[in-house]
Amino acid sequence: MQEFGVIGLSVMGKNLALNIHSKGYSVAGFSIDKPEVDALAKYADDKLKPTYTWEEFVNSLEKPRKILIMIRAGKPVDLTLEKLTKLLEPGDIVIDGGNSNFHDTRRRFHELEKFGLHFIGMGVSGGEEGALHGPALMPGGDEAAFEKVRPILEAIAAKTPEGRPCVSYIGPEASGHYVKMVHNGIEYGIMQLFSEAYDMLRKACGLSNDEMSALFDKWNHEDLQCYLAEITAEVLKKDDDLTSDKVIDHILNEASYKGTGNWTLEDAIVLGAPISVIAEAVLARFMSKATTRAGKEISVDQSKISSDLPELIASALYLGQAVCYAQGFMQLKMAAKAYDWTLRYPGIAQNWEAGCIIRSKTLKDIEDAFEGNPEINNLFEAPFFAKMMQNRLPDLRRVVSVAAENGIPTPTLSAALNYLESIFNPSLPANLIQGQRDYFGAHTYFRNDREGVFHTEWYDEK
Repeated sequence: MQEFGVIGLSVMGKNLALNIHSKGYSVAGFSIDKPEVDALAKYADDKLKPTYTWEEFVNSLEKPRKILIMIRAGKPVDLTLEKLTKLLEPGDIVIDGGNSNFHDTRRRFHELEKFGLHFIGMGVSGGEEGALHGPALMPGGDEAAFEKVRPILEAIAAKTPEGRPCVSYIGPEASGHYVKMVHNGIEYGIMQLFSEAYDMLRKACGLSNDEMSALFDKWNHEDLQCYLAEITAEVLKKDDDLTSDKVIDHILNEASYKGTGNWTLEDAIVLGAPISVIAEAVLARFMSKATTRAGKEISVDQSKISSDLPELIASALYLGQAVCYAQGFMQLKMAAKAYDWTLRYPGIAQNWEAGCIIRSKTLKDIEDAFEGNPEINNLFEAPFFAKMMQNRLPDLRRVVSVAAENGIPTPTLSAALNYLESIFNPSLPANLIQGQRDYFGAHTYFRNDREGVFHTEWYDEK
C-alpha cells in the first residue's frame, strides 16, 4: 500500500510525485490522461505506483488515505471531488494543490465535511523546478488532517537558509488558497517594479543588456537579494539563437496573466484594502495589451541624468518591494478579520523565504517583525521597516521625479511613493470628499472636534 497519492500528472503533479518518492515515501499516481500515467510509469518501482483507474488508485492507498489533487482549477476540481466522495471513506484526507479561487475552497471544505472527509486547500509556489526540488507550500483547512500529512509536506518543501521547511499550517477553511492568492498579487507587484527599474536603466541611464544584467546580479548579492533579481539578471544576458541580439529585445511587449492577481485586487476592493502597488501592477498588464501603436519612442537626454541614478533605482526598488509585502500582509490581516480566520503571519513569511517566486532576504525581516509584534497592522510600523522608509523614501522620490520629467511611466514605483506619503499622513484631503458627498447626497460626516454624525444644509432650496 502506498503512503500518498497524487491525482493529475502533468508537470507539477508529476514532479511533486517524484519529489515525494525521492524523500523515501511511497506514492501512487493517477490521471484521466493515460499518457501522463505512462510518463510516470517510466520511474515506477515498489515505492512509485502508476495507476490507470480511479478504483485502482484509491485501493492502492493506505488508510486514512492522503491524496493531493494537482489539476486545473474550477470545474475539474469539483468533478474530481464528486468522483472521490463515492470512493473514499470518513477520515480520508484530500488536498487541493491547484490555484483554486478561495471562495470555491470555502464551499468545498464544508461540502466534504458532510462526507466525513478532511479537506486542505494548499497553495503551491515555485514552478516545475520547485515542485521537483522543493516548493513553498501554504496549507489551510483541517489542522488535525494537516498534522497527519505534515511529515511528508515538510520533507518535500523548500528549506530556508536556516534549514526550516517552507510549509506550516496557515489557518482554517480556505486560508491557504487565500494566502497563495495574495502571494501571487505580491508577485505581480514586484515583477512590475523590476520592469520599471529595467525601463529606467535602459532609457534614462543608457545601459546595455549586459550592463543591466551585471547590475541586477550585483543587487542580488546586497539588500535587494531575491529570486526575481536573480532571474532578471539571467533573462537580460541570454543570447538569442535566431539573431545576434539578446532574447529580451525580441520578446513581444505584452504581459500575460492567469487571473490570481485579478482575484487579489477583487477581494481587496471588497475588504477596502489599499493595495495600490499590486493594483497598478495588474492594470499595467492590461495596459500592455491596450497600448496604441500610434505612440512614439521616448527619447531621454542622458547627459542630464545623474550618474548615481542606478543606485537610487536599487534603493527605490528595495523600498517598493517592501511596500508590496506590506500591502499584501495588510490585506491578509483584513481578510482574517472579515472571514474569521486566525492566521500565523510569521509562519506565512517563513513559508515564502525559499522555494517560491517572491522569496527574498526581506522575508526574514518580515518574519522577525511579526515575531516582535504580531499586532502590527502595517509593516512599516515595525522598527526595521520604519528605518528603511526613513532612509530610502528620498531615493524613491528622486527616481519617480526623474521618470516623470523624462516621460518614463512608473505606475508601481509611483504607487509605492504615494502609498508611503499617504498611509502615515494625518491630513489627507478626504475631508473635502466627505463634504462633497454630503453636499450632493446628504451622506453626512463626522467632525474632528466633537462626537456625533453631522449634516450641513449647503444651499437654500428655491
